[in-house]
Amino acid sequence: MKLIWHHNTWPWGKTVKIIKSDGSAIVEMSFEDSQPGVCYLSGLSVIAPQRRKGIAKHLMLACESYCLENGIFRIDLNSNLTDWVQDFYMKCGYIPIK
Repeated sequence: MKLIWHHNTWPWGKTVKIIKSDGSAIVEMSFEDSQPGVCYLSGLSVIAPQRRKGIAKHLMLACESYCLENGIFRIDLNSNLTDWVQDFYMKCGYIPIK
């Protein structure tokens, strides 16, 4: 699967967006200078006709690989509380926190 990596630097840190080359899926990672070693992952989205094909899982694995390669030890998710969304993240090994 071909991915496009979009890097931005901001006064507070940086963001990395990973976009499927056909535009059908995206995810964003944010890294704040004030929280070294932490990734804030948000905006994982796959268009409806492309869902349930492993694309979201592939994007999650790409994020996790990027984090491992860059010394990130924790990924915090900001996600929708819909049951199927929560189920997906739990299948990926994430747990809800309060």
